[in-house]
Amino acid sequence: MKSNDELDALPCPVIVTDLNGLVIYVNQCALTTFAIATQADITQIEQLFPPAAAIFLQTHVWPMLRNEGLVKEFYLKVKRTLQPPLPVLLNIQKGLFQQQACYRWVILPAAQRASFEQELLSTRQQLQQLAKETESHRYILQAVLDGAQDVAIMAVSAVGIVRFVNRGAEMLLGTPSHHLINSTVMQFLTSERMCTYFQQVAIPQKSASPAAPPNDLISESFDTVIYRSDGQYIDVQLHIRQLDQTLLSEDMEFIILMTDIRQRKHYEKLQNDFIANISHELRTPLTAILGSLHLLNSGKLGDVPEKVKKLIDITEKNSNRLKYLITNILDFSKLKATKMSIELQTVFLQPLLKDAVAEHRYYLPDKKIQLELEMPEQPVNIVIDPQRFMQVMANLLSNAIKFSVPDSRVKIVATLEESCVVIAIEDQGPGITAEFLPYIFTQFSQQDSVSNRHYEGSGLGLAISKSLVELMGGAIGYRPGITSGAVFWFSVLRVHHTS
Repeated sequence: MKSNDELDALPCPVIVTDLNGLVIYVNQCALTTFAIATQADITQIEQLFPPAAAIFLQTHVWPMLRNEGLVKEFYLKVKRTLQPPLPVLLNIQKGLFQQQACYRWVILPAAQRASFEQELLSTRQQLQQLAKETESHRYILQAVLDGAQDVAIMAVSAVGIVRFVNRGAEMLLGTPSHHLINSTVMQFLTSERMCTYFQQVAIPQKSASPAAPPNDLISESFDTVIYRSDGQYIDVQLHIRQLDQTLLSEDMEFIILMTDIRQRKHYEKLQNDFIANISHELRTPLTAILGSLHLLNSGKLGDVPEKVKKLIDITEKNSNRLKYLITNILDFSKLKATKMSIELQTVFLQPLLKDAVAEHRYYLPDKKIQLELEMPEQPVNIVIDPQRFMQVMANLLSNAIKFSVPDSRVKIVATLEESCVVIAIEDQGPGITAEFLPYIFTQFSQQDSVSNRHYEGSGLGLAISKSLVELMGGAIGYRPGITSGAVFWFSVLRVHHTS
């Protein structure tokens, strides 16, 4: 008998016979299992079985095999040298072996089969238990997510197909879940920003290799408007987060959270309208008060006693502070209501910086703060609204001087970048604490926020500056000084000279 590598590689006993039971081949596993010394020791298949099993082979197995060409799962016993017979499970099928018609006898020891069946049963029970636990966890998760009815939660694919929704999404969108599942999220999102997001951000991400998880999974929040099935438009705060595809097997790319902010928007409008109205009402009498104080101070109405003049100076100083506060509040309310007008122009940088520094050289003169200006010698054109630019400079310079220690310096440094100019104002004050960093540019926020704080102010200057800089196409930020103090910087667009 020639060797056959494929049959010898099998982990179970296999014997090949011709159509009359003459043994053609015995694989290595059969030789070992049935203690057969060599393949030459067995010529007929019946030699392998004890007398009773051989009779059963002749009376039942062979007739069935010749009629159907197939026998499945007969339990018999096989003889073994110097050992008791071995219970086996017999499977026989007609086929070809080396281009000769044959029967393949696959003989599995019953104990091995029983062990396999027991392992299979145990595995099946474990899978059933795992499936039950998974379903339980899914139910609990669904119940928890449905309990958050004030937040709409959706899982969507890379192209915006809805794969999962909670009860909050049904309520916010006015659509049952079975209508939302497998629909496109763009049916109710009106933001063009979202269209661009799904088309240009999500789809290329799919082409990346899934072997390595991405390090720049996108997570962002913004206010937008959604379209309900009943035709209503609703203001919502939307948070979208990209999922790590290496941890998922389902077609889900993003989690979208939406919160109804109609009530918040209504309160904000009431607040902004109130602030705008009360600021206008305050400005009118304040203008009259300041005009009278200027007239008294001018001497046109005659000389006033020195004590009275000091009182007038104090009143005028505090009135100017009140006017500055009202102006800030008005500007902030306009920015919140998107009514702030910005008129961009191309102007030279250097004269504006010199004017801004000159206006603040005598601000808080008792502190004796030195202002140092560093800027490029060559003329630089920038694109800004000059009035708003000077307002940003005034906010940053007055803050720097106010928080600086006496007899220190404030540096104003303008640096040219490829497409912009970065202007940095560095003071030698106490700097910003780590706890306050997230709130630097938020409205009505000050690091020393108690009512009797040492440094006065409305807490609006930096918030207004941030909005103005961004409206002019720039950016604003903070970094600590090299040794101490604070550095506030902002960028403005630069126009390159063409020859």
